[in-house]
Amino acid sequence: MSYRLSPRDMAGLTILAEMYGAPRDVVAEMLQVSINRAYRITAKWEAAHMISDKRMRPVPGPSWVFPTKAAAEALLGRSVRYWVPTPKMAAHTKAVFQLRLALTGLDLDRWISERAMRAEVGLVKAGQARPHIHDGRYLTAAGDWWAVEVELTAKSAAAARSSVAQALEVARRADCAGLTYYCRGDAVKNAIRTAAAGLDLSGAPKLTLTDLDVVLAKKTETSSSSGPRPGLRVIAGGAADHEISQVADRNDGKAI
Repeated sequence: MSYRLSPRDMAGLTILAEMYGAPRDVVAEMLQVSINRAYRITAKWEAAHMISDKRMRPVPGPSWVFPTKAAAEALLGRSVRYWVPTPKMAAHTKAVFQLRLALTGLDLDRWISERAMRAEVGLVKAGQARPHIHDGRYLTAAGDWWAVEVELTAKSAAAARSSVAQALEVARRADCAGLTYYCRGDAVKNAIRTAAAGLDLSGAPKLTLTDLDVVLAKKTETSSSSGPRPGLRVIAGGAADHEISQVADRNDGKAI
């Protein structure tokens, strides 16, 4: 039996393949449909053998939707490693996925995924350290590429300083205009701010810091007021929307 997949189906499946996967409620958020409608859509994807039939809940909440290895390879046009959601990575994978939706929506051309960058780096020779890989990069409305890091827990001072330095250097080599850290909680923001304060930022891409949950909340407010079942669209997003000077915070233009 054959199944007809619409351009919207293919866009959603491609994003899932690029981002590894997401819980079913986030898939509903991506498609801007109700959770019940999302179940019907993903049932079609499963019947078409585009997503796994495994009902995996790495953390409490809805089951996760993720492409099969064969489907991911077909969608991305390259070999991929088999992937299933795990408790260790579930929160971070979900947060990066939601951030992508907030910044670029279903636009496939304005986001470079961590999975794509990891494939570009390829295998690392024994004894060599793997270069830092950003959580994503996105193209702003101004036409600049910005690197993205999502931080949910505070690193130690030494680890944070090393991570920020590496992320900035990779952003510089990739000709990114800047690097934004999207942080959850004051402890995380303080760790990144302290790490950046100990670095020589001259010649580095612009470094900004913003509150992840504020960005996601704004996306939710926009979606809830935009009307039901919109078609494919680009959600405006750019570094200027969330930008701060160096590593000082702003929230709607007010200091946090």
